[in-house]
Amino acid sequence: MKKFRILHHVDRATIAEMVERYAPVFVLSTGRSGSKFIVELLNLSPLMRAFHEPRPTLQYFSDFASRHQDQPEVLRGMIEAARMELVLETFIHGKIFVESNQCLAFFAPALSGLFRSVKFIHLVRHPGDFVASAVRKGWHKNDSIWEAGRVKLADECRWNAMDQVERLGWLWAYTNRFIRDFLSTLPGEQALTCRLEDLLTCTRQVQSLFSFCGSGLPDMERLREVQGRPVNRLWVGADEPDNMKKDPNFPAYDDWPEERKRVLWDMVNETAGGFGYNRLKTGGSK
Repeated sequence: MKKFRILHHVDRATIAEMVERYAPVFVLSTGRSGSKFIVELLNLSPLMRAFHEPRPTLQYFSDFASRHQDQPEVLRGMIEAARMELVLETFIHGKIFVESNQCLAFFAPALSGLFRSVKFIHLVRHPGDFVASAVRKGWHKNDSIWEAGRVKLADECRWNAMDQVERLGWLWAYTNRFIRDFLSTLPGEQALTCRLEDLLTCTRQVQSLFSFCGSGLPDMERLREVQGRPVNRLWVGADEPDNMKKDPNFPAYDDWPEERKRVLWDMVNETAGGFGYNRLKTGGSK
């Protein structure tokens, strides 16, 4: 590959080479599942440039993408406009591009059509821990651009009858099923599923993650430092806007009453079991 000092010197042959041979990595998730943590983890490798929700984040378009899977060229055009330059810049500097962004879950087929050798990481978290974290952040209650684009059930009557926990349980199951089913159509070397709980505690899983991306393990002391440091904790400032409905006191899943756990588990059980999660224990995620 030719070396280019700045982006606008890149020739068309290099762009074609990137599309055909380069393997950018995209982390797909529901959000509130360690998407920022995995970026900090992977940026320990000097071979990678990992980004958490780079702009444009596409935060307004998650629901749009979920409802327009029958228009792949539209979704591909949106991805080309939003990401081609950033991926190309990383490519010409000889680094592995990684993006962790909850908004990309339903753009995955478009990404696969754009980059022939693309890789995907499916990052999952116990549904109870995801829901508790999302409630604290005000998901499906805030009045914001994020909420305007949040994936929702098409049946408005059923959706309006759900409470916040039920909506988030539906979101967890629907999003993770979509990612799982799409990745099952790809060759094994292009897809990896990781549980957040394992990345926090299991060196073997972390080693598999770095190897999948194309890098060896970083310094173990730095690795353990990142594993032990809270990432993306909820912050509610004194000047929090009125349209944000965060609830920092919402209890952890382990402290929920059994009836609330049962309601959630009725919605997620089949999907959660496939990832090794159960109703009784969260598996130590934070």
